[in-house]
Amino acid sequence: MNKLIKTLDYLLSRISIILMSVLVLSVLLQVFMRYIIGSPVTFTEELSRFLLIWLGLLTASYAYRQRLHLALDLLVHKLQGRRKVVLNIIIHSLIGLFSLAVLVVGGMQLVYLTFILDQYSSALGVSMAVVYLVLPISGITITIYAVDFILQELGLSESNKAADVTSENEDIHTA
Repeated sequence: MNKLIKTLDYLLSRISIILMSVLVLSVLLQVFMRYIIGSPVTFTEELSRFLLIWLGLLTASYAYRQRLHLALDLLVHKLQGRRKVVLNIIIHSLIGLFSLAVLVVGGMQLVYLTFILDQYSSALGVSMAVVYLVLPISGITITIYAVDFILQELGLSESNKAADVTSENEDIHTA
């Protein structure tokens, strides 16, 4: 599991960097062509929108892994020992179940439906199934991370040492 987590972390971080770079270049190209040259490019707006969808969902799973996502952790910080472990297991179980049910299952249904209906984007001509494919991908990664967090709480995994350091640093800054 540790090797899988490290591979996912690496892939998500690198893919996010690439997507963000292409997104910035696409927007810069659109601004340059529209305001400097006076002839806007037709595909950059749609490309930017699709890149933002992919970037948002993939970085959401990466942020969850790094424990940088939005969380209401007041109760978690007040608890100690076994109660804290149980609450963390419940929290990560709910996140994993939501990701599995909504993002993976619902996302696969959406991908299948758009594939069957043969929907394509207007400017790029890309199948909308490809655009929506990020839903199950991010759902699978969040589910894998949630399972790993549960295993960590049970003492069965040690793959999150870097995220624990990040979490401790946040506690120092908020104190």
